[in-house]
Amino acid sequence: MNRNASPNTNLNCKIKRTMSFDFKKTTQSFDQLTFKNRMASVFHLFKNTFVVIGRDDDIVKPFYRMLIYVSVMVLLFFYGVFGFWYDMPFQFLAFFVAFLLFLYKYFYFNKQELRMSWIVNEAITGSDPGYKESVKVSKTLKSQIRKIAWMDIAMAVASKSKSSEKGFMAGLINLIISGLGEVWDLINHYLIPSVAVDKLDIKPSIEKMKTLKDQVPETLVGVFGIDFLGKVIRKVVGPVYFILILLALGGGVLFSGFFPSQEFNFNNPDFPIQTLQFSWIPLVAAIFVGKLFSVFFERMVTSVKVIYFTIFYTKITHPDSIAEDLREELTSYLKLDQVEEVKNLDQQSSDPES
Repeated sequence: MNRNASPNTNLNCKIKRTMSFDFKKTTQSFDQLTFKNRMASVFHLFKNTFVVIGRDDDIVKPFYRMLIYVSVMVLLFFYGVFGFWYDMPFQFLAFFVAFLLFLYKYFYFNKQELRMSWIVNEAITGSDPGYKESVKVSKTLKSQIRKIAWMDIAMAVASKSKSSEKGFMAGLINLIISGLGEVWDLINHYLIPSVAVDKLDIKPSIEKMKTLKDQVPETLVGVFGIDFLGKVIRKVVGPVYFILILLALGGGVLFSGFFPSQEFNFNNPDFPIQTLQFSWIPLVAAIFVGKLFSVFFERMVTSVKVIYFTIFYTKITHPDSIAEDLREELTSYLKLDQVEEVKNLDQQSSDPES
């Protein structure tokens, strides 16, 4: 190693090594499917995920808690929104609590994801873990959970900071921000299990990732480092929102006599309609339903990723600890053999440039 290398050179080398984990072929396979096949593929993967880990009911308890959390957060926010048309008591208190829940969600979600990861590892290694035990374990890892949460927040802020301006510098900044987000998503896949399984701190966890690639069994090289669900949340949720909003716009006109409504005057003699009564309530209700669906679906996708990459991490780092009766089934699961739409995954090159 060059002792005279500048800090920037060392940083670039680290980023390059991290980026070498970024394989996109399976992501592209999912993203290029039709909506119908994408939904079938994703839910097929969900089903097989919970079949594989179905030997322990405690695995889904963190998932249920995350669903309850986001449900309360969304309900409180829209409770406050409906207060603009109806007399809703504690309207601004609802807004305030929803805001606090939104700020704290990064810490809460990471805590539940770490608990889920620990339970998964215990289950596949032949133990009979309980949710209460995972709570005790997570209490000893508070520092790591907070660090991961703050990094999540930093990445969320960075992604929101993309410039809408045109030009070389704006494009370069947006490219860097986008690249950082992709790198963080990839690191986060293995960061949670490395903390949950091996109780590592963040810096040793990231250092360990540099050597993980060399430990991958040949049969799994094709899927290591792949964000296999890609942009599936946006691809699935987008059409749902579109359909809901179309229905809500029609409902806003059709049911304007039943809800608080607003009159629009067009003042155009050539226009067939001079006035239109429209209620915003159906539209807000549609956005509310769409938001509930999107946060539920996002938690499902995240839970599948936590389960999948915990199994992958254990397979790489502690292969002999996995229960013998599960080893073949888990290898098939990790190769996504059950997802018919992803073809010849094990034959894909591990070279990120290919």
